[in-house]
Amino acid sequence: MKLKLKLYSVSDEYINYLRKYDSRVYDNKINNRNHKRKYLGVVLKINSYNYFIPLSSPKETDYLNGNIRSDSPSIIRMHNNKDLFGTLRLSNMIPVPNTEIEYYDIQKEKDEFYKFIVLNELRFINKNKKIIVYYSNSLYNQKNNNVDKEFLKNTVDFNLLETKCDEWINKKKKSV
Repeated sequence: MKLKLKLYSVSDEYINYLRKYDSRVYDNKINNRNHKRKYLGVVLKINSYNYFIPLSSPKETDYLNGNIRSDSPSIIRMHNNKDLFGTLRLSNMIPVPNTEIEYYDIQKEKDEFYKFIVLNELRFINKNKKIIVYYSNSLYNQKNNNVDKEFLKNTVDFNLLETKCDEWINKKKKSV
């Protein structure tokens, strides 16, 4: 049986903590949410950490001359060759402890249009799992090896965030 990727959200408290150290961490938009959920994303294991890769809505910059742009090393566009459902923002993926992620049950989504979009994103993600894993690991290694590529300047600092993730875990352990 193939392992399927699932969608998760990350706690507001943890996102706010990481944003103190790297402003490129996506904000959970506590006061400006279209839905009760936070940002959704998939979780992969990279360098022994759970890495949360946030999903993002399509933007004008995802199109070129009316066509969906090709993927870049830091963005995977989720589409069916006709419709763009959203993007996976690899450049904004963050290490996250198990205690700070929450499974998103799509079957409980009441907004049918939103549910339709998320189901299409999830289908794309699971159909393209190998590519997502490959691109994620590649971006991670390039950033950590200080490869001189323009797109890496807008990528979060994985090493710093892993240190902060470890500090978070240790802090939580001490408070128990």
